[in-house]
Amino acid sequence: MAVALDAVCVRVKDVCKRNGLLILSVLSVIIGCLLGFFLRTRKLSEQEIKYFQFPGELLMRMLKMLILPLVVSSLMSGLAALDAKASSRLGIITISYYLWTTFVAVVVGIILVSIIHPGGAAQKETTEDSGKPTMSSADALLDLIR
Repeated sequence: MAVALDAVCVRVKDVCKRNGLLILSVLSVIIGCLLGFFLRTRKLSEQEIKYFQFPGELLMRMLKMLILPLVVSSLMSGLAALDAKASSRLGIITISYYLWTTFVAVVVGIILVSIIHPGGAAQKETTEDSGKPTMSSADALLDLIR
């Protein structure tokens, strides 16, 4: 019985080593969902909400900073692998395709923002509650980190 238990422990450790990042990602999503459901029932102050939003906002900003260099470097490395004749025509097609899809994404984003008005209700609430938003020293520190 003890030998079988040891074999199971070794196998679990091996699976955790091979799939550690996947396991941590799934666990973080589950914990985030549970926190979201449980904290939604509590009436949190605006300051507490800002503290909970901060790590997610940092993650989104880092992802945004990563996208453009990743796309440009992958385009350049792909074009560098080709010969000169093929890369000139293919390069023009690739860059024009990238610029066109970016243009379409911007236009769709602007149209959706003008239709939906995201954050409009929250902004209206804060201006009705207090005439001027107050900023604490913790908010200034979080803005500095951002």
